[in-house]
Amino acid sequence: MICNKDKIKVENMFSQNLTSNKYSKDIEIRLLVTPYQNKKLPVYDWYNYKHSFSRDLVIKLIEKFCLNGNDIILDPFCGSGTTLLASKEKGIPVFGTDILPLSTFVSNSKLLKYNRAKIRRTINELKKLLCNGTKHEKIDDERKNLLIKFFPEDILNKTLFIREWIDNKNDNEIKSFFLTSLFSILEDISYTRKDGAFLRILEKKEINNFESFYLSKLHKMYKDIDFINNLPSTSAEAIECDARSMPFEPDSFSALITSPPYPNRHDYTRVYLLELIIGFVGTQNEIKNLRYNSIRSHVEARKRFLVEDYNPPEKLKEIIERLKGEKLPNVQIIEMLEGYFEDMYLVMKEIKRIVKRGSQIAFVIGDVRYGGIKIQVGDILIEIADEIGIEFKEKITARVRGNSPQQMKKYGKDPVEENIIIWETE
Repeated sequence: MICNKDKIKVENMFSQNLTSNKYSKDIEIRLLVTPYQNKKLPVYDWYNYKHSFSRDLVIKLIEKFCLNGNDIILDPFCGSGTTLLASKEKGIPVFGTDILPLSTFVSNSKLLKYNRAKIRRTINELKKLLCNGTKHEKIDDERKNLLIKFFPEDILNKTLFIREWIDNKNDNEIKSFFLTSLFSILEDISYTRKDGAFLRILEKKEINNFESFYLSKLHKMYKDIDFINNLPSTSAEAIECDARSMPFEPDSFSALITSPPYPNRHDYTRVYLLELIIGFVGTQNEIKNLRYNSIRSHVEARKRFLVEDYNPPEKLKEIIERLKGEKLPNVQIIEMLEGYFEDMYLVMKEIKRIVKRGSQIAFVIGDVRYGGIKIQVGDILIEIADEIGIEFKEKITARVRGNSPQQMKKYGKDPVEENIIIWETE
């Protein structure tokens, strides 16, 4: 394909016909902004965030932006690594960042080349260990106390024992492969279900057999090793850091594809609590620090950075004034929204600093509603970016979502949008 990066025109790249809502014969555009497709793809399905987009969205944006191996892509909210893996598939260098250690660990696990013989030997070793019965004397009691309400005790003991067994291997390949697999089955071997903003405990839930379920997942992942090992040897890495202050030099990137947190009160340190405790944090204080330091998209996050040059957009000021007159489900929502857009101002400033002039930027972002009042998140971010010197180019509506039945009765039909927003740095 021949592209002119100053004047890109790709016909029918994203159809705006909401009756068919398709960009190709294979997948509807509304599914592009969900992990639906990734659940059926090798390696992509090793571990998925419920709040993520699809591999084909990244591929289509790479084509739309006319990117090649001379470019470098950034995803500052890399989640479970979709942007990184899809970019590597296309032979384009890519970096991701995330404040959650789970995100960077899983992302890097999907990018690592694996020694098939070593992984096979270790699976067989583990199979014998599980068949002979595990001994639990090495279990971390503090972790167990944090997790005991989420699991049957015998399954929790096995899970924590296997975690220590993996650590004792002191091998990055083994740790990446076996711990990612363990994370992927936690919802199936616990009383929990990830449900929007919550990690719910279900009193009556059928729990899968630990040994058979874990081994089945490992064997499935083993079959995918050739897919990873045959990918281009292109630089791809996830780094644990805060998107409001990233460790990159100016003009480091020529494109950005990401989906920042929505201001919808979803606290990922709660939704992914099991994975975080089992893999990365061992105390309540460590969990709280992650929660407090995240982007203020939920009410427990706290102000972390001093911001002197931020002026809230008029659209946001009007919404805040309207919200002050409404009965809200949580009185801290107004403060959360003000903090969220202040934090996103810092993110956009960092993006402007580290991407080259003329770089293409794509956000997947959804609107929210509180007290019946719609907050058009994408439009507010467009205003913020404009002040910084990031020029708005296009807004593609991927899907619309209606109110809950309760809000429909009170406020009427007023759907909110989930959009793909495209900018270019000036």
